[in-house]
Parts: sequence; C-alpha cells; structure tokens
Amino acid sequence: MQNFFVMLAFGVISIGVALGFHTVNPPPPADYEVVYFGSPNCGTCRYWKANTLRDWKKDPASSSLKLKLATLNGSPWRGGYGKHDAEFQEAFGGRNFIGYPSFVLYKRGEVERIYTGLNGWERIEKRVRSEAKRLKNRTQSS
Repeated sequence: MQNFFVMLAFGVISIGVALGFHTVNPPPPADYEVVYFGSPNCGTCRYWKANTLRDWKKDPASSSLKLKLATLNGSPWRGGYGKHDAEFQEAFGGRNFIGYPSFVLYKRGEVERIYTGLNGWERIEKRVRSEAKRLKNRTQSS
C-alpha cells in the first residue's frame, strides 16, 4: 500500500514538472523551421549530432520545431547538399566560405537568421523559445 502512494506521488510530481516545463519553456511556434548544414569532416558537426541533437530530440519542444539535416556530399557550391541545395543557395549563395555547423532559421519560409557553431544552435533555441513565450503572453492577455 505504501508503494502505491509513493508511485502515485511520483506520478503527480512528474506530471507537474512536465506541465511546468511547457509553461516555462513553451514549444517553438509552428512558423519556424531550421535547416542544419554540416560536413562529415567537421568534428564540431559530429559532436552536435551525437550530443546536442540527441538531447534536443528528447526535449518535448523538439516535435514543434521543424528541423532538416543536410550533410555535405561534395562541394557546397556545386550541389553538394542534394535535395537541400536550393535552401543552401538561398541562404549562402553569395558567400565564398561558411562555418560549420551552420543553422539557417526560417520564419514563414523566409531566411530570418544564419547561426554558426555550437553556440549558434543555442541562440536558435533561445530565439524561438522567447518568441513562443511572447506569443503565449500575447494570447493570454487578449
């Protein structure tokens, strides 16, 4: 009987934590999308995929943010991103060099910002979550 109450209390606390997380960290708005551009020869890209991406997929908000992964298979300026090449050209077409990993943040289908490096991903998370909080606050005050 005591185990039942312990399990019940644990369940209630777990649900409370999950609901609290969504209140503090609401999922990103649906009009955001991120395209990751990386290279198989990039150690930082491999680290991001193995660690940061894995943790992000465990985050409840991850299902709300559209994330495409594009890995370089050749020259980035000669179709090396395959089906993601048009997105690459739209974001980087005029550049001679890009840093890896690169994250392109789209809002309603338009390039909003380009972030690079591991801290680039952190800045994207912060930006889309703050936008989600802003929208949530606006709808609650209406």
